[in-house]
Amino acid sequence: MTIKDFFTSLNKDLDKNQARDFAWLLVNRTKKEPIDWGVATITTKEQTAIKRELKRLKQGEPLGYVLGFVPFVNCEIKVTPDVLIPRSETEQLCDMIIQEYEGVPTTILDLCTGSGCIAVSLAKNLDARVTATDISEQAIKIATQNALANFAQVDFYNCDLFGDKLGKFDLIVSNPPYLDKKEMENLPHSVKDFEPSLALYGGEDGLDFYRRLVKEAPQHLNNGGIMYLEVGDFQADKVVEILSKEFDCEIVADYYGFDRFVIARSRK
Repeated sequence: MTIKDFFTSLNKDLDKNQARDFAWLLVNRTKKEPIDWGVATITTKEQTAIKRELKRLKQGEPLGYVLGFVPFVNCEIKVTPDVLIPRSETEQLCDMIIQEYEGVPTTILDLCTGSGCIAVSLAKNLDARVTATDISEQAIKIATQNALANFAQVDFYNCDLFGDKLGKFDLIVSNPPYLDKKEMENLPHSVKDFEPSLALYGGEDGLDFYRRLVKEAPQHLNNGGIMYLEVGDFQADKVVEILSKEFDCEIVADYYGFDRFVIARSRK
């Protein structure tokens, strides 16, 4: 059977998103692009394995977990239900830092590292000494594996934000938990039932992390230090209000036009 016939036979009862994910699944598992599907064949063994994975997609499991990895800023990042699946907005956050610090030796701390996608991509693309922390022991294990797999040097610590072992850094970066209670209740099935709530829930109003940050970050930043932070929908102004007690802040929009990032510069 050709890959095209296999895809067509199983595509009939899929919605648009499922069909797209199924196509990506086939590309990754058969290593054949759709342009070749009309002549390339698929073995019975491959069909059986892919049908099992397609069943997981139909049940709402995200493609990243089914594949076991996602591409991220020139890296391949392993993901499991112990860590959040990296989004394109977080890639943009890394791209901004890479463009700003390319060729500049620096020290970086990634808070709430999760899969390690931010820390690994920055360590791989910059002349930087990168440290990363996460409260989840399982997340640190996945992040460590990702650093090794991508030949990136990162120092990982299993602790709640800064812990008690960290010194000072030129730059702090984070994509923290920032969903509020209402947003958590209204999450789509694919997120609510599969991705870790620990990496999503930021307290009643979603801002708990930023309140801690304004108190704890100054003692971990070098003079003139800077923070690059991802924030939730419609949170940017509130985050700036919190951080302005200690930092000069700038809001940056994501590729979709939403105010998604806050850049906070130390006044010291």
